[in-house]
Amino acid sequence: MTEHPDDALYQSDIDSVEIYLIEEFGVDVIFGDDEANAYWKPNGHPCVSINTNQRKRLQLYTILHEAGHVIIREREEYETLYPYGQKDKSKTISRRVDVIREEVAAWDEGERLAQRLGIKLDHRLYHNFYKKHLFEYVKWAYNPTSYGGEIGKP
Repeated sequence: MTEHPDDALYQSDIDSVEIYLIEEFGVDVIFGDDEANAYWKPNGHPCVSINTNQRKRLQLYTILHEAGHVIIREREEYETLYPYGQKDKSKTISRRVDVIREEVAAWDEGERLAQRLGIKLDHRLYHNFYKKHLFEYVKWAYNPTSYGGEIGKP
């Protein structure tokens, strides 16, 4: 992948989000070309993984989104707001709707985090990326047996 003139700035912004996740939540951030874009807890320890086969700008958008999940899931009211969120791994309608609700909230929370950290976003490009990924969840929610390969297992 060719370098973009703004890659150094994007990397600096990515580093800011990574430092925030480590300092505020003790989250390990893993970057790699074979990593999924995800927030997960192997052995109960929180981790965010970012695929490096995407452009730096998209890595920034992705880490902001995954940080949004971290922020949301650390709130006391998480279980109340998303009762079918983490514990229910079924594909019930309630579970699917809660997954979509959390996805929307995580994108919005990522945008707020960017503001707090002084990261300037191209809002049009951020929202285009947001909508592209959100639509994959909408397709999965509509028919979980046909979709989901591009989004992993919610």
